[in-house]
Amino acid sequence: MNQNTEQLRTDPIGRLLFKLSLPAMIGMLVTALYNIIDTIFVARGIGASAVAAIGIAFPIQMILMAVSSAVGLGGASISSRKLGKGDDAGAAVTFLNVLVLVGVFAAFAVSSAFFMLDEILTVFGATSAIMELSSQYLSVVLISSPFFMFTLAASAMVRAEGQAPYQMKVMLTTVVVNLVTTPLFIFTFDWGIYGAAWSTALAQVVGSVLMLRFFFAKKNRRTELDFQWRKFRLRFGELKEIMAIGSSSFIMMVSQSILFVGVNVMLGTYGGTEELAIFAIINKFMALVGMPIMGIVQGMQPIVGYNFGAKQFDRMRETIWTAMRAGIAIAVIIWLTLQLIPEQLMRMFTSDANLITGGVTAIHVLFAVSFLPSVQMLVNGIYQSLGKARVAMFLSLSRQTLYTIPLVFILPNFFGVFGVWLAFPIADAMTFLTAVGMAIWDRKLLFRPAEEEVEARATNL
Repeated sequence: MNQNTEQLRTDPIGRLLFKLSLPAMIGMLVTALYNIIDTIFVARGIGASAVAAIGIAFPIQMILMAVSSAVGLGGASISSRKLGKGDDAGAAVTFLNVLVLVGVFAAFAVSSAFFMLDEILTVFGATSAIMELSSQYLSVVLISSPFFMFTLAASAMVRAEGQAPYQMKVMLTTVVVNLVTTPLFIFTFDWGIYGAAWSTALAQVVGSVLMLRFFFAKKNRRTELDFQWRKFRLRFGELKEIMAIGSSSFIMMVSQSILFVGVNVMLGTYGGTEELAIFAIINKFMALVGMPIMGIVQGMQPIVGYNFGAKQFDRMRETIWTAMRAGIAIAVIIWLTLQLIPEQLMRMFTSDANLITGGVTAIHVLFAVSFLPSVQMLVNGIYQSLGKARVAMFLSLSRQTLYTIPLVFILPNFFGVFGVWLAFPIADAMTFLTAVGMAIWDRKLLFRPAEEEVEARATNL
């Protein structure tokens, strides 16, 4: 056991959660801000049609992200518990299984997407006005997707060791690369939408190289996941467990991708390119709402998983309560910002009066109660840490699949484009009630007392 894993057992919870969450929060927040700034470059340098085209391509990228994130989170949950039990060698083997799974999925998914690119874009809501732009962008980004998928999966394993600061460095580096190259490629080289695509691809390759350096560089080695390829064997039982645990994250992200497809289809039906561009812009703010909370979840998960494996239930319970308070507070701050200055936010992207007016209305309605789903994200992250795959899967399904997607297809038939925006706050409220109900039902597991507390209560009786 080295210093990185020892801190999960002994450091004060508040300081430890802050230490592990802050890098992830900063990294994700910077990534969300980068996506906003990148969209501003595209909107100002190419136009609203290019923004809409990238918005159409985004759900396809999300599916690839879903696969790698699911595998990484599943492996990280198993590794955290193994490290808590002192099984460092077993944790290393788990990571090797993660790498194999990601490699297989990346090869299959990317090759399939290339062969059916136009057909996929059509299904995902691309209109004839933006089909060519969407195809140009996605054909480049798909080339670098395997690198991005590896980075996402490896990031989860880095966090499992309590090495979140390194993950933050990787994310910040990729963001800097993207922010430098996007305006260079679009404005200076005049590459148009290809410039935005190649900038994204370059950043993804840089991220994967930095992750490889962390695990394989012998100098200043800081990881306990020591690779011994000659001793490696595929553990099909463990592969199944990895997928079972990560399936909740996978379904959640795929559901979100399906949701975005549904939104694009309904906006194309009841609106047009203008409404598609508005949603592509608002999409960036949706990430801004969720990513800081995910940073807290990622900081919380190794602490919860490790201390559950070490049977230190008092530390696990304290971690959950601390994460809840921090996550809800951050969500409320972001919600207030979106509600108070929506016009100023839209003006960063465009000077078109119609886009600004439509965007302000959409922001007010869509984000009406956007602070509520933070509870669902945190509760879902707890279940993942404890290896409760089925419960985590249900919670992942609740927001997008059970509530938002049906509402997106139903409400526009009565309210038009406004119905698309209205689907989100209704679903957010229903998601909140579902998560709170499940947390109360499982309170003996999630807020389990330490063995000493149980013995003390028994003695008092």
